[in-house]
Amino acid sequence: MVVQIVNIQKGKDMTSIIATMGQGGEGRYPDVSVGVHKARCVKVIDLGTQKNDYQGDITWKRQCMLIWEVPSETNGNGEPLTISKFYTISLHEKSNLGNDLTAWRGRAFTELEKQGFDISKLAGVPCMMNVVEGKNGRPRISTLMPLPKGDEMIEQHHSTVIFSVDDYQKGNRDAFNALPDGIRAIILRSQELADSQDMGDDHNGGDVPYPDVSDDDVPF
Repeated sequence: MVVQIVNIQKGKDMTSIIATMGQGGEGRYPDVSVGVHKARCVKVIDLGTQKNDYQGDITWKRQCMLIWEVPSETNGNGEPLTISKFYTISLHEKSNLGNDLTAWRGRAFTELEKQGFDISKLAGVPCMMNVVEGKNGRPRISTLMPLPKGDEMIEQHHSTVIFSVDDYQKGNRDAFNALPDGIRAIILRSQELADSQDMGDDHNGGDVPYPDVSDDDVPF
């Protein structure tokens, strides 16, 4: 909701500020539109082990965030818009990550692949993406599909970023510093980093909502 002040009325004994409901898109970064788009994964972000509260049941799960650029959708500067999705890092048959990667690849994971799949390999990989209306009217990714054979995409615009909590703990901070403040705050709130002694003023994760992976809460 956007509240728009339309006028100020001054009476003899008081001043009134009259507000009306403004348009929902005012002051908001443009969103990817609903529909099927070509997209390319540009950022693979390890969020560490995050707290999950599912109907009062507290669990801790290793999570990640994938970010895609959509060349056909641009902002006022002509830059491709981006869209993201949070995942629990699991290839379980009921997990969102397992389902999306299977659809994206166009084939199921082998038993050997299920033992360990490096999601950093997703960076730079194109796909077709179905975007639908999600909570509060904001777009969300519904389905990922392989790019049709022979189809091409324009050159990647956004820089590739691959972040690992393990690298952060080893002192490699370049990828971390390239992330937006809100994502950095989520990472610093992870089980791996919450007790770190060198976070300083960066540890402001208390003001950032936990990742919404409610559809991915399965018992595994």
